[in-house]
Amino acid sequence: MSEYLLELKNVSKSFGTNQVLFNVDFQLKAGEVHAIIGENGAGKSTLMNITDGLVEADTGEIIIEGKPVQISNPMDAQKNGICFVHQEIALCQDLSVAQNIFMSQINAGKSRMVNYTELAEKARSLLNTLVQDTIDPNSLVMNLSVPNQQVVEIAKALSTEPKILILDEPTASLTEAETEALYEIMHRLTERGIGIIYISHRLSEIFDQCDRVSVLRDGYMVARYDVADANVQQLVNDMAGREVNTIYPKKAENIPERSENILLSVKGLTDERGLFKDINFDVCRGEMLGFYGLIGSGRSEIMQGITGLRRLKSGEVTYHGRNIVGESAKQIFSDGLLYMSEDRKVSGLFLEMTLMYNISAMHLEEVTERGFVKSGKEREMAERMSSEMNIRATGINQLVMNLSGGNQQKTLIAKLLAKRPDVVILDEPTRGIDVAAKAEIHRLLRRLVDDGIGVIIVSSELNEVIGMCDRVAVVYEGEIVQEATGDDINSNHVVYYATGAFLLEEEKKQGGISS
Repeated sequence: MSEYLLELKNVSKSFGTNQVLFNVDFQLKAGEVHAIIGENGAGKSTLMNITDGLVEADTGEIIIEGKPVQISNPMDAQKNGICFVHQEIALCQDLSVAQNIFMSQINAGKSRMVNYTELAEKARSLLNTLVQDTIDPNSLVMNLSVPNQQVVEIAKALSTEPKILILDEPTASLTEAETEALYEIMHRLTERGIGIIYISHRLSEIFDQCDRVSVLRDGYMVARYDVADANVQQLVNDMAGREVNTIYPKKAENIPERSENILLSVKGLTDERGLFKDINFDVCRGEMLGFYGLIGSGRSEIMQGITGLRRLKSGEVTYHGRNIVGESAKQIFSDGLLYMSEDRKVSGLFLEMTLMYNISAMHLEEVTERGFVKSGKEREMAERMSSEMNIRATGINQLVMNLSGGNQQKTLIAKLLAKRPDVVILDEPTRGIDVAAKAEIHRLLRRLVDDGIGVIIVSSELNEVIGMCDRVAVVYEGEIVQEATGDDINSNHVVYYATGAFLLEEEKKQGGISS
C-alpha cells in the first residue's frame, strides 16, 4: 500500500504557447488536509482541473493508492473517489436542492422512476450535518442565497462519499456559523481517512485547519511545509518570489472637518421590500468608510439602493448638491458615483469578451469620436489600467473567461476606475484574491482616498475592514447599529454589534434576561 492516497507526478500543461505548469509533483495522504496556495495565475486551478479530469495534462501521471489511473473527465474522477467543489457555483438553478445534490446518482441509476420524497429526506439528512434544518431540500436553487448555494455544493460533493475532496475557496461566501460547520465536517471526514486538498487565499484558515501546505509560483511547485513549521511571512514570500509587505497601508492622520468635505450624504433611506430601513451616513473626502455585517444583514442592498439599483420606500441621497433618489442607475453612474457588485460573473464582467473590451465598456465616451471607437485610445486605456492593477494576462486581447478568478476581480476594479470617479463603492473588493494582490489593491484604494475620492468598502473580511477603514458602519438586520471610529475599530467591538450581542445586553439591563 502506498504512503499516499493521491500522487501527481511531473505534471506539465500549456495552453497554446503559454505554459502554466512545469513538472509539478504533489502528494496527499489519507486523513490529512493539504493546502495548495499561490498567487492568482500560479496554476492552482489548472492543477486541480487536471486532477478532476476537466483538463488533460501534456505530461505526467495521476496515481491513486499506488496505482496509476487515467482520468479523462469528471465522471472518471468521481469513479476514482475524487470530488471537486469549485469556487464558482455550478448548480442547476431551476432544479431543487435535493435534485442537485443527488444528480449524479440519478443519472447513474437504472430506474426511470425517481422517488422524490425519499430523495428529499436523504438531502435533508445530509444538509442537517452542515447547517441543521435551515435549507429546504425541496426549494429551487435559484431561490437560495449565495452562501446557501455554496452549502448545497458541498453537500453534493459529500453525497458521493469521496476518498479525495478538493475544496476551492470553500468559505468565501459562508457565514461564520456555516464556516465552523464546514470545519467540523472536514474534521469528521479526515477521521474517516478522506484526504482533503484545500485551496484558500485566507492564510489564517491554512494555519487553523491544514496539516501541510504546498506553494505554487508561476507554474512551479516551489515549497512544501508541515503547517506547524511554517509562518505567514515565509508563505507570502514563497508565493510572490519576493519580500511582500502584508501590513495594511497607513490610515488617514489628519481627516478634514467633515461638514466641509461631505461627498455623499444618506438620510433615512428605507427599502421598499423592508431589507433595510432608516439608513443615515455621510461619505467624506480624505477618509475611507467601511460597511461590515454578517451575510444577509442588508449591507449590499443598502449600496444598491443608493446607486439606483433597488426601489426605495423613502429617504434621500444627496450627491453633487441634489437628491438623486429616483434617478436611473445609468445617470448616477455617469455623474461619477460608481458601484462594484460582489458577483463579478453575473453582474460585473463580460466573460466572453477581451480584457480590453471589458475595461473600456463602461467608458465609451472616453474612447470614441463621432460615434466610432478609436482603437488607439481603447488600447491605451486597457494597457494603462492593466498595468496599474497588475493584471496577469497574455495581453489585453485575452478573453476574461480565461483569466484566473483573482485577475478577473482585478479586471472588474480596473473597469470601474478607468474613468476617475468621485465616489466609489466596492462590494467585496478582494474576494478570491491572493495576499500580494490584496496588498496592491489596498494601496490603490488608499491612494484614491488620499487623492480626494470617496471610497466605501463593503466586506465580510473583518481584518480588511479593521485594517483599512477610518470609520466602520456596522449593519445588523438592515440597520446601522454602530459607527466605530478610532480605537473602537477592533474585532471585539465590531463583532459585538454585527452579531446582535448588544441586544442581549440591553435585555439584561431591562430585566428580560437573568445574569
